[in-house]
Amino acid sequence: MKNLNIGDTILRCRKEKGITQEQLSNMVGVSAGAVCKWETEKSFPDIELLAPLARALNISLDELLSFNSKLLEDDVINIKKKLTEVFIQEGYDAGYEKCKGLLNEYPNSVYLKLTIAELIQMYSMMHADKSEKLFESRMECALKLLEQIVTSKDAKYMSQALFAIASIQMMLENYDESEKALKELSTSSSIDPMTIYPMLLQRQGKNDEAKVQCENMLLSHIIQSTSMLTTIANISISTEKYENAQIYIDAIRKIQSLFNVGLHLGDYSLCKLYIKKRQLDSAAKYFKIYVEGVISTEYDYSNNKFFKDIQLEVAAEGQKSVRKKMYQSYIDDSALNVLTGLKDYEEGIRLLKANLY
Repeated sequence: MKNLNIGDTILRCRKEKGITQEQLSNMVGVSAGAVCKWETEKSFPDIELLAPLARALNISLDELLSFNSKLLEDDVINIKKKLTEVFIQEGYDAGYEKCKGLLNEYPNSVYLKLTIAELIQMYSMMHADKSEKLFESRMECALKLLEQIVTSKDAKYMSQALFAIASIQMMLENYDESEKALKELSTSSSIDPMTIYPMLLQRQGKNDEAKVQCENMLLSHIIQSTSMLTTIANISISTEKYENAQIYIDAIRKIQSLFNVGLHLGDYSLCKLYIKKRQLDSAAKYFKIYVEGVISTEYDYSNNKFFKDIQLEVAAEGQKSVRKKMYQSYIDDSALNVLTGLKDYEEGIRLLKANLY
């Protein structure tokens, strides 16, 4: 019972209930000295006294014996830290034995299973050649735990388990099983299966398909990144943190220039920044640069060295129609009226009007 801290539990619960040692001793039929010895762990209550003790303290036997059938996430995080030390300091076998003991003690903890599966996967890769049967057997142990999580239908951890299954099955060259997990993941999760799907295609020799998938993902992430940078830049402008705005806009312009995407909107953001700073000549200059850039931008990615395999959903004619509406919106933008009369601005407007027809 020493490992269960029963003495500490009796002392804590007795004080919480406002019960003296003598009162507790009378309730369970022992001497006050016996209670004192329990609390100082000089001795421990006989097994037949455990139920009366739990009733007297108004707690369960599990609480009296410091037994938790469930683990909190913080508990598992602490366990992970300790297990990591064992894997690192004592080796894989020692770490795995510790893991087995914990799984036996907490067989219903889904988060613990996920954590242990991740540790098994990580340290198997560090301590065994991937071609060895030893590695495969360890991966099978991780897969069993992950499959139990999927079977549990625990929404909080199911997606992570499916993603891990897909990764492991891909390493084991079980490509059909990997793709199956990814497809199940795609219908039930916020985790993006596309982060490893192109790798799965590439390992199967489907290089052209993998390349297209990578190009689509890269373009999507670039668009999302520049959109976030634009939002942060606009916040900085609205709060007059112009130096910060300049940093974000410079990043946008570099990304869009490198990948030749984004219709030069970074230049337009720079124009708006200079208007806010009342540097109107510079604003007019970048308005013209923006207009020249957007007019010269092609309507597809056929000549883009990064994205030439991407087919846009909207054909060239549709793109032209959208572009013309955008030109008109800039011509009508009253926020740009402060630039009226400036040479670069007037030239930019002339170019927009010329490309409306």
